[in-house]
Amino acid sequence: MSEPSEAEDPQRAGSDAAVPPEHEDGADGGREEAPPSHTDVLNERGPRGAIQDRIGTERDALSGYGRAGQYVGRDQHNHYYGAPGGQRGRVAPLRPRDVQEVEQAFVEPADFDELCRRARGRRIVILQGDRGSGRFAAARRLLCVLGGETPALHGVDPAIGLDELTAEDLAEGAGYVYRDPLRPGAITAFGLDHAAALLEAAGAHLVITVDAARPLADARAADLVLRPGRVRDRREITRGLLALELGAAKARILLDEPGVRELLDEQLAQDGPPRHARTVADELAHAYRQALPLARTAGQALRLRDDERRAEWFESLEDLSVQCMAVSTAVLSGEPYETVALAAMKLKGDLEPAAPHRDSLRPLNARLAPTKRKWLNSLGAHTVPSTVRLRYGATAPTEVIRYLDPSAQGKVLGYFWREFDEQRPLLLAWLRWCAEHPLESVRTRTAVATGFLAARGFDLVRALVIEPVARRRDRQARTVAAAALHATVRQHPALREPVRELLRGWSAPGQPVQLRATAARAWRVEYERGPGDAPGEGGVSAALDRLGEHAADDALAVTAAVCESVTELWETEWDGGQVPAGLLAWTRGDAGTCATVARLAFLTAAGQLVRRLPGDDFDWPGLLHIASMDAARMHEIAALWRTVLNDAVVHESAREIFGEWAAAADRVPLVRRSLARLAQAVATDETTAGRLRYAARGWADGIAPASSADVLNALNRR
Repeated sequence: MSEPSEAEDPQRAGSDAAVPPEHEDGADGGREEAPPSHTDVLNERGPRGAIQDRIGTERDALSGYGRAGQYVGRDQHNHYYGAPGGQRGRVAPLRPRDVQEVEQAFVEPADFDELCRRARGRRIVILQGDRGSGRFAAARRLLCVLGGETPALHGVDPAIGLDELTAEDLAEGAGYVYRDPLRPGAITAFGLDHAAALLEAAGAHLVITVDAARPLADARAADLVLRPGRVRDRREITRGLLALELGAAKARILLDEPGVRELLDEQLAQDGPPRHARTVADELAHAYRQALPLARTAGQALRLRDDERRAEWFESLEDLSVQCMAVSTAVLSGEPYETVALAAMKLKGDLEPAAPHRDSLRPLNARLAPTKRKWLNSLGAHTVPSTVRLRYGATAPTEVIRYLDPSAQGKVLGYFWREFDEQRPLLLAWLRWCAEHPLESVRTRTAVATGFLAARGFDLVRALVIEPVARRRDRQARTVAAAALHATVRQHPALREPVRELLRGWSAPGQPVQLRATAARAWRVEYERGPGDAPGEGGVSAALDRLGEHAADDALAVTAAVCESVTELWETEWDGGQVPAGLLAWTRGDAGTCATVARLAFLTAAGQLVRRLPGDDFDWPGLLHIASMDAARMHEIAALWRTVLNDAVVHESAREIFGEWAAAADRVPLVRRSLARLAQAVATDETTAGRLRYAARGWADGIAPASSADVLNALNRR
């Protein structure tokens, strides 16, 4: 049965999820419902710190996904060809690390002495070899040999032609690497003769590296070609690079760790490209720095480094259960193991054919077998101690599952998305199921994974996951949809403008309130800076401007969305002045919706945000800490408190939240003194001072007797 339209359901248009549960259809056996109120928005704000926990979970989830197209090895060589005035130069010094590698970690390929002998007497040498054959390393070493004493090594911009070099570019006795020239006609007889004359005058040498697949049609160039041999034992390259990276002593300890020598034998004992030895060294060093199991972590990263090896690894997983666990871990890495395993079994149920083969089922009466350790080993994952926040704010210990390789999430999920056409719609349906999970951290990680996939198939994921979730009636669904759109833009900045257009469409007055509220929750799409943005675009101002437009919408669901978004924005900027100044500007506007929303947004932030400083065992009310650290913020936050304490609609909620601050400060003298100073700053008139005195007297025999005394003393000293 289809969902009723707004016209058929007036409560849907005006109140939506901001209405407390007791006012929903059928509650309390037909008791007359109270009309929705703006204060219902504050009743939905949840326990203190919940928004910050969600933001932290989202940041953690985003850290597991590189931007679209960024999954490459860790062995790139990037050089900046800069010149005075910011213009691009023709040559640049090689990085110190590039020089150190050939001095301390170079392993000579076969017949390297013969190659050096043939190169002597030449000003220009062309080294031609396969991709990953170590051409760049051989070129640097050859220049050191040809230059006698260690010469200054430079790179020539691969975007120029040899005929563009000038005498001013070359230093006396230096060595130059012209690495894989980009222009098809960069190496010509004229260019070679031109460069040779300049090099002769400077006593310098040039080594050009080119791929074996690149034809050198010019006869002059062909005469200069030498081909480096193969490295006899690539394990020596890895050992040398580890000693350079970590120091000889630490490298020896690393190499003696269990499983490391076996990993080197497995990866490097056979003939192959030297570049892979660098990749192995990088992965081992990365695991060492992260204090992760060395051989298992590096081994998994190596298994997932490209699509061919990802396919081999995924197909090697022994059954559908483990494959589903791989996908579930990619989406929900950082969640408790039991939660991820349950989601994996839900995915397996979705993917299992209606009539599976008999041999795919566990035989009746077969004994049960433990799976956790076996699955973790197969996946290259582990569990680590952590805590989870419970429904009413307390925390409980747990063990969360993560891939050993931090970048495995995106690699596994991206591979499954690209390669499994029949299962792709079922994966999207499973993500919708995860988006409705009762645990907020699961919903948040699902949103980020959905955004990761939307960056690769935006219209499909929008239509089948993001928009259906956005159209749901509960507030939590809108947060998921908005976070997914934010993750999409983070993943693929070029999609920012299409996402903005989508949100503008959802914001139109005739759209369902759910979509309008989701658009208000997606403030970070405006906040993120796009690749083509002019200076000043994006950022806090852009986000506040868009939220101000949503604040004019009188639907309570949109009001609640704006309040939550302002709180997130304040948490993101923390001690910046634009958010409180923006709220004050809203309150000084007309007496309509925008001013009311500003007051509700301030109280939402005041009730939600907390700050715990390193070494402390207590939480500050977040906005109180901001006020205590900056006189300008104290003035703004005091002005906002003055506004809400004297507002006819929200003054009771304001007094309640100020009381929560007093209770949080009661056992900590430093926080109490800050609260008292704030109370003085708020009470600039007798009416406000009277309201604060009334509230403080109410704390004396209850929630905050010490805060009560300090605040009353401060007010009496006005």
